[in-house]
Amino acid sequence: MSEGVCEGVCVLRGDGERGAIRSPSRQSPTPPASRWSLPLPLTRTLAGLSPEANVASLGSRLRRWFRPPRRFRLTREGKWFIGATLVLGFAAVNGGINLLFLIFGMLLCLLLANGVLSEACLRRLVVTRRLPAAIHAGSPFLVGIAVRNAKKRIPTFSLEAEDLVAGKPVDRRCFYLKVPAGREQETAYRRTLPRRGIHCLSGLRLSTRFPFGLLRRSIDLDTPAELLVYPALVPAADAVLCSGLAEMNDRPSTVRTRRGEFESLREFRPGDDPRDIHWRTSARRGRCFVRQFEGDTGRLVVVALDDAQPKSPPPGGEPSAPFEAAVSLAASAALVLLRQGYQVGLATSSGFLAPGAGNIHASHILRSLALVEMRPAAEAGTGSPSLPAAMRGVAILRVLQGPQTPRLQTTRFVAVRPS
Repeated sequence: MSEGVCEGVCVLRGDGERGAIRSPSRQSPTPPASRWSLPLPLTRTLAGLSPEANVASLGSRLRRWFRPPRRFRLTREGKWFIGATLVLGFAAVNGGINLLFLIFGMLLCLLLANGVLSEACLRRLVVTRRLPAAIHAGSPFLVGIAVRNAKKRIPTFSLEAEDLVAGKPVDRRCFYLKVPAGREQETAYRRTLPRRGIHCLSGLRLSTRFPFGLLRRSIDLDTPAELLVYPALVPAADAVLCSGLAEMNDRPSTVRTRRGEFESLREFRPGDDPRDIHWRTSARRGRCFVRQFEGDTGRLVVVALDDAQPKSPPPGGEPSAPFEAAVSLAASAALVLLRQGYQVGLATSSGFLAPGAGNIHASHILRSLALVEMRPAAEAGTGSPSLPAAMRGVAILRVLQGPQTPRLQTTRFVAVRPS
């Protein structure tokens, strides 16, 4: 007796789950379906559920289909169109004129086509927000929004993208006339933020009025982002020159930098650059030793910000206006000194940033100044920002608040040795 080969059939259910593998020889014959009967999987599903469960299942599928939720808003043209359609339909019913019924049906088809085509434009879109590397308060910047159409054949027309702040759109938006299927397009809008600090974006809104402009359909995407806004930049080159910093650096200083010829080794002290550690000597002696260099001394500057709240607020202005002006001058002076070849540090009441150079160190200084807060008046008598003892002899550029404009004052740090 010859052995027969039984092939299994994988049944795909309506809910997307794979069923058990059945043998064709063991399946019971199914009666032929009538012309108006429902599909067999849907019939079995509806037969095993109550009417309330059927409605809940259908509602969950519709919610999954329209996720994220859509928003609808009639345009002015759409309101006039719907009003004319209703008037024409009332006239057709009242007079029984077949031509009016035909026109009324055509107008309803236009409304239906507007809804279907606008929904097709918003489906399967991948949106990416591209932010600039540095944003300064009061300076315009560009925010790029890239839209990729993941559909295979259907393009997207007349698409608008706008950022949301606390659920409300900003005053600028990006417009895309056509995004072909499988392609990506990017455009940008210009924006200006008046104050420094962290600004939050809650999401993105995509909307379209395609094809007839009767209905504005939109969806909100949950894509939060944070914008770190640096302080505003002001002209500070003349103020730095008038502060006497160049004359002070002509005098000898006890602090040596990483430039010049190698001089000697000494033990590591807090505030030293870890890049100067001599690892071979440190491993042999069991303690950290750093290299000292000779020549090119006195190129270290610490910008000390006066962040105390003034006792008497300025007349006719905001109480924080002098402090914000001092923060802007401190940021501008630090960038000017970095471009001139100085190693710049930052001292505030909330912390100390060791002197350094380069673009990365400049971003650290700007980030610290973007997040610095004004010290309350009750703590104003605690003194100026403290510096570590390793900064003894370093030039300090103090940024002091003023009733009209801030000013710069240059001193040299003298560490107080404990008795």
